This record gives sequence, C-alpha cells and structure tokens, in this order.
Amino acid sequence: MKSKPARGLQDIRTISERTSDADNPQRKYLSLAMLELEKVRRNKEKQSASQRVENIDRRVAEIEEEQASLLAAAEAELAESSLASRRSGTPDPKSQAERGFKLTY
Repeated sequence: MKSKPARGLQDIRTISERTSDADNPQRKYLSLAMLELEKVRRNKEKQSASQRVENIDRRVAEIEEEQASLLAAAEAELAESSLASRRSGTPDPKSQAERGFKLTY
C-alpha cells in the first residue's frame, strides 16, 4: 500500500486564493474609508501649517513696526544732538572725523 506524500505549508488551500481583491466589495469600502481618513488628516495638517504661516507673518509685521519706531527714535535723537551741538558751538563729530585729530605734547 502506497502512503500519501506529506503535505507542506504550500499545499494548504485558503480562502484568499479563491477570491480576488478587485471583486471584494469589503476591500473597496475599506480603501474608501482609509482614503477619507487620510484626506481628513491632510486637511488638518494644512490648517495647522496655514496657521503657523499666519503667526510668522504677524510676527514679521510686529518686528518691522518695532524697527521703524526704533529708527525714528534714533533719527530724532540724532537730530536733537546735532542741533544742540550747533547751538553750543562745538564742531560736528562728522567734520572732526574728516579732519583727523591733533596731538599736543
């Protein structure tokens, strides 16, 4: 009497080889659900990124305003100091720099 050959893992028949993924409606619905979840997640990421861009733009505008106010204050202070030096009769620092300096011993 002949004995049957031993079966291996490759010989086991499964349900998965009987159906194709294209014909399986559950697979299609699962794919649709996964795509919808990814779409929601990407939209949330997009909103977060646009919020960060708005925050950065707002901060850049604040920095520019602060720079403008500091420059205006510095120019006003420079104008006041040059006006005061003209009134006191001391030479302008810029003209002194152009002339150089003298040493006395």
